[in-house]
Amino acid sequence: MAAAPLVAFDNRAALARAAAETIAEAITAAIASRGEACIALSGGSTPEPTYTALTAMPLDWPKVTLALVDERFAPPSEEASNERMVTRAFASAIEAGAHFKPLYSATPTPVEAADHAEALYAPLHIDLAVMGMGTDAHTASWFPGVAAHALDLNTARTVVAVHAPSAAGTPHRLTLTRAAYNRAGQALLLITGADKRHRLETALSQPIEQAPVAALLAPGAPKLEIFWAP
Repeated sequence: MAAAPLVAFDNRAALARAAAETIAEAITAAIASRGEACIALSGGSTPEPTYTALTAMPLDWPKVTLALVDERFAPPSEEASNERMVTRAFASAIEAGAHFKPLYSATPTPVEAADHAEALYAPLHIDLAVMGMGTDAHTASWFPGVAAHALDLNTARTVVAVHAPSAAGTPHRLTLTRAAYNRAGQALLLITGADKRHRLETALSQPIEQAPVAALLAPGAPKLEIFWAP
């Protein structure tokens, strides 16, 4: 499996600035071509500075939809919630008119929440997906050995529930499917630290079921840029 070019930055602040510029360019191009834009966002500490930098840019926020790549089955009142972090980082953009689409809903089960999110997410045209990677080579909530239904390219689903015992925060997750990810216009993978760079390199020689991040570089996946900083 061929690797996408990895762009290395001297520090994480430089990565955040460059990533924000890349996302802004995708938003601007989408608005110019079809009158609106949609970006799918990952949680975690790595992308938050990028989001903060992005909100400082003079974009046409009322024409932008903010979606999530994945989410814990946890309300936004909990610190682990990706919705909590994203809406905090994009507070000024949302105030300026950006539209946020949650994955979580207060349903009895994660499967019911996924069904609710499906109705919101299936119509979306994702112009750019911001992806991350864990040290176990998971991306989105595609965890090794437990996300076969999420990785199935033949599924008609956009969002599914995943039970991943090794997942931080809660084992119950909601995630975009690989099929939905593959419909995105482009993608940006943000990683930091020597350990994750090495893990990404080794993942490319492993089956996707063992190293799901390799799906981002498989045939049929959207054009991917990889930004890395120590």
